[in-house]
Amino acid sequence: MSTAASISPVPFYLDLAQVGLLVVALGFAAYRFRARFLPGWTGAPGRLVEVVTGFGTLILLAELTGLLGLFRPWVLLPAALLIALLAWLRLSPAGESGGSVPPVPPLGRLPEVIALIVAAVVTAEWGTFASYSLDHGITNFDSVWYHLPFAADMFQSGSVTGFHHTETVFINWFYPQNAEIIQAVGIVFTGNDFLSVFINFSWLAVALLAGWCIGRPYGRPHLTLLAAAVLLVAHTMLVREPGTAKNDIAAVALVLSTVAVLINRGAAARDGVGRISPGWAVAVAGLAIGMAAGTKVTALAPAMLISFAVLVAARRGTRLLTAAVWFGAGFLGGAWWYIRNLAATGNPIPQVESIGPLALPGPERLQTGRPDFNVFHYITDFDIWNEYFFPGLERGFGVLWPLLLFVAVAGAAALVFRGPGRLTRAHGAAALVAISAYLVTPLGAAGPEGAPSAFAINLRFLVPALVMAAVLVPLLPVFTKRWAATALILVLVALLLTGGRTEALYSLAGWRFGLVVAILFVGLPGTVWLFRFRISEAVGGRSPLAWTGLALIAVSLLVAFPLARSYFDNRYADFEPEYGLAAPYRWANDTSDSKIGLAGTTAGFRQYGFFGEDLSNEVTYIGRETPKGGFNAIPDCSGFRRAVNDARLDYLVTSPFLNFDDPGKPIRSPERRWLRGDPALSPVVGPGPVEVWRVDGPLSLRGCHGVKPEKEFIPGLADPDRMP
Repeated sequence: MSTAASISPVPFYLDLAQVGLLVVALGFAAYRFRARFLPGWTGAPGRLVEVVTGFGTLILLAELTGLLGLFRPWVLLPAALLIALLAWLRLSPAGESGGSVPPVPPLGRLPEVIALIVAAVVTAEWGTFASYSLDHGITNFDSVWYHLPFAADMFQSGSVTGFHHTETVFINWFYPQNAEIIQAVGIVFTGNDFLSVFINFSWLAVALLAGWCIGRPYGRPHLTLLAAAVLLVAHTMLVREPGTAKNDIAAVALVLSTVAVLINRGAAARDGVGRISPGWAVAVAGLAIGMAAGTKVTALAPAMLISFAVLVAARRGTRLLTAAVWFGAGFLGGAWWYIRNLAATGNPIPQVESIGPLALPGPERLQTGRPDFNVFHYITDFDIWNEYFFPGLERGFGVLWPLLLFVAVAGAAALVFRGPGRLTRAHGAAALVAISAYLVTPLGAAGPEGAPSAFAINLRFLVPALVMAAVLVPLLPVFTKRWAATALILVLVALLLTGGRTEALYSLAGWRFGLVVAILFVGLPGTVWLFRFRISEAVGGRSPLAWTGLALIAVSLLVAFPLARSYFDNRYADFEPEYGLAAPYRWANDTSDSKIGLAGTTAGFRQYGFFGEDLSNEVTYIGRETPKGGFNAIPDCSGFRRAVNDARLDYLVTSPFLNFDDPGKPIRSPERRWLRGDPALSPVVGPGPVEVWRVDGPLSLRGCHGVKPEKEFIPGLADPDRMP
């Protein structure tokens, strides 16, 4: 066993310098793009356009290099620098863009103060929960199951064309992976996952910026920011997104960015309030919604409905060209993953097996984790509502969840009739239909028939549609009145305080870290922004924001290495001992450049730790590929032993089958019995439910003589009697 090298300061800071140079290069290119094509978009809307353009360029660059198997730092960084050079040489700033500039009503100091306080509270809560990952490693279930393994596979292969099979129960290798490719960029430049702890904070910042921008042309940015914050700290988001590789926050941020750019464009004077025409703003919004669809399948419903709103609001005579600009940009933002699926299976979304009576092509699936019922399946079952849905809604959105749903649904409905312009009215209708689409979303009420135990967890599928509705509500004309705006602030603050985990700011172990993050990255720059003119006068006209930014960068670099060293000292030191994974994870964390096979879905669903600290271990789940991109369990001893031999492993991990209905009671998986007594295997970690074996040579097929398949040899098999 080789030991992963500990990090040292010089390589660590050189890696960070490369990441910083990449960000600066693409940021500069995005700035030049905005200055050339949307010169009148300054302030917050301008920054949002630049952020969307920067992320879109990074994703496209990563995909293009990955298509060629060149997803490597020595290709990515020069390519980004070349893009910046071309932007400098070819994209000179233009003059004012006239009527396409969104209005900027004057704001008093109070809205800015409210926004600053709200952003600080949200950031402090996120920082509090993210500190757990810094202390223990990223332990979130979905992150170690597939988000980070997908990113690690891109890092190892340099490609985005392959499918990394995580286990044999679900087919999540067909999921769109825009968020994972961003994670992979950080890993490619550093060779580890330290930056992965912080990437979701960038999406949080985008979501907050977009929330502010939505209300900006109507003089109510603090209200729309507050509405967005309510969902960003909802329990269903807060306990899973900070410090992890989850992608729900990325989808939410991109949906909000789409709405924000469109609302600002629709508020401009050129085509009349609420109308749009083809242009660069529509292209940027299309890019954002394409990236959202390329992040999560559940973002497809909001994407399609926002597309409807765009076409409805397009100025007469321009709909065809508007559609071309919109869908063309969206294609660039998210189409690759669906094209890859289509080529492999004949179906861009293989999870969808049929549309009504029409069967769609897709892979064969022998194993199942739990039924994928939707909420509509139980819509009239009041026992289910009382036992699962009502408690789940309270857990996900707080005790005032009925008020949240009322504000979102009733507000969106009111917008359909009273929204300022056709675009906003169409957005209100789109939000209502998107909320309704959640009811038929697969896995929304996952679990055994009559026991939808995953309902509360999967409320995150509702968040993109719900936040889209919530942020539009303050645009209703009634909120131009002070009393109405004050009442809405009180309602939203109540939802913010009861829907999140504000007690975490003083009760959880990471509250100090959360407080420091909020003060440094929200409180300090926000205060400088509020008093920028006075500070500028006091320091002789110098820009206080620039100096503040430089100071924050310096502080971040100063604390980065001690944080990273502490992170890697504690990474996966005691991961889920109740499932027997603590010792195997500790072993893998210090193992490098080895080929590790996994058997049994407990190891498959929690596979990321086996990649090792430096992510150099090649992790393979032992199964068999089937037509149309399928990957199934191996049903017999000899077939399994052949697969192990073909994989040419250094180590093999055996584990039980993960019982989704009762994780504390895993189901016996037969692979351990099939391997019993083979002289080519030597125990490394064990005995226990999860064991590690060194593979010293080929397994003997003679060891399978007399070993018959058990009826339950593939837990979840639809028809055990049809086993080969």
